Amino acid sequence: MDIYLVGGAVRDKLLGVPVTDKDWVVVGSNQKALLQQGYLRIGKDFPVFLHPKSKEEYALARTERKVGPLHTDFDCDVRPSITLEQDLFRRDLTINAIAQDEAGALIDPYGGQKDLRAKILRHVSPAFKEDPLRVLRVARFAARFPDFSVDASTMKVMREMAQSKLLEGLTPERVFEETKKALSTKNPDRYFELLNDINVNIQLWPELKKDDTKRLRSWMSDTNPVHSFTILTSSLNLEELSTLTKRLRFPLIYEQMSSLTMKIYKVDLTKASAVDIVNTLYELNAFRSHERFKEASKLAVSLKRLEGNALKISNHWPIYLEEAAAVNASSVDSRFLGAAIGKEIRRLQIERLYQLKLTQDSVRVD
Repeated sequence: MDIYLVGGAVRDKLLGVPVTDKDWVVVGSNQKALLQQGYLRIGKDFPVFLHPKSKEEYALARTERKVGPLHTDFDCDVRPSITLEQDLFRRDLTINAIAQDEAGALIDPYGGQKDLRAKILRHVSPAFKEDPLRVLRVARFAARFPDFSVDASTMKVMREMAQSKLLEGLTPERVFEETKKALSTKNPDRYFELLNDINVNIQLWPELKKDDTKRLRSWMSDTNPVHSFTILTSSLNLEELSTLTKRLRFPLIYEQMSSLTMKIYKVDLTKASAVDIVNTLYELNAFRSHERFKEASKLAVSLKRLEGNALKISNHWPIYLEEAAAVNASSVDSRFLGAAIGKEIRRLQIERLYQLKLTQDSVRVD
C-alpha cells in the first residue's frame, strides 16, 4: 500500500501559500484493509475514509466512467491495481493533478508544475467534460488566482459544455458551494466574468446584469461571501433577489443582508430628519440586531461610493443607532406607564438625534 498527498495541498505548497486541508490517495489497497486499520468510511458514492488519528481524508485510487446524466451517475473502479497516474488522470486541472510521495518526491505526469510556473489553468483530460461542476471550479480558481489565465483549449471545452446545457443538471447545493467559495476570494468578479464569457450566467442567474459584475470588480473585497453577494446583487429588486436566492438555495442570511443593505442605502441621511432616522431604526429592527444593522450600513456606504454618490460620505448610522439605543425605560419619567413608556422612549430618541444632527450640521458648516 502506497499513500500520496494530492490535489490542493501539493499545489498550494508549490505556490508558497498556506495549506489548510490535506487530501490523500491510497494505491494498492482496498476498503477492507483500511477498515481493519481503523479508518472510518465517510463517502457514500466514492471510497473516502477518515484517518483514525489525523481525521484527514484518504481515498482509494480510482477510475470513473460516466453512466448517467446526474452528477452521481459514475461507475467507480477501485481495484488495488488502479495506478496513481490513472487516478490523477481523472482530476480537473493539471495544477491539481500533482502528487507527493512519503519521501517528498513529486509525481507530475500531466505537467502541473509547468502550468503553475506559466500560471495557466488547463484541464487534464477529456474526462473533464463528464462533470459540469468543473466549469464552476475553473471559474472559482480564476477568482482565487487572478494572475492565472484559462487555457484556450479548456475555454473551448467549457463553452461546449455550456452550449450543451450540461450545467442545468447541477443541483442548487453544488452551485451554491462553488459560488460561495468564489465570493470568498479577493477577486470574486472573475468568477462571474468567466462564466459570462461562456454564457453560463444566463443559465444560472439570469437576474444578474453585466453592470453587477463591474460593480463587484470595483469593490475592495473583504472575502466575506455574504458581503460580496450583497454588492453583486444590489441592483436587484426584492422579488428578483428572493427568486435568485431561493432557486439556488442560498442560506437566508444572503437575502436578508442584501435586502437590509438596500433599504439603508435608499435613505438619504443628508435630508433625513431625526424622526425619519428613528423610524428607520425601528422599521429595520436595528435595536434588536445591532451588529447586523451596522454591517449592512457599512455595505450601504460602500455602494454609494462605488456608484459615485458622495465619495466622501461617512457612515453615521452606527452613531445614530448607539445614541438612540442609549435611551431606554430608565430614561423615562416614572409617571409614564404601559404603552406610554414606549412612546416616550421614541420621543426622547428623536429629541436626542435632533440635537446630534444640529451639532453635526454646525460642524459641517464650520
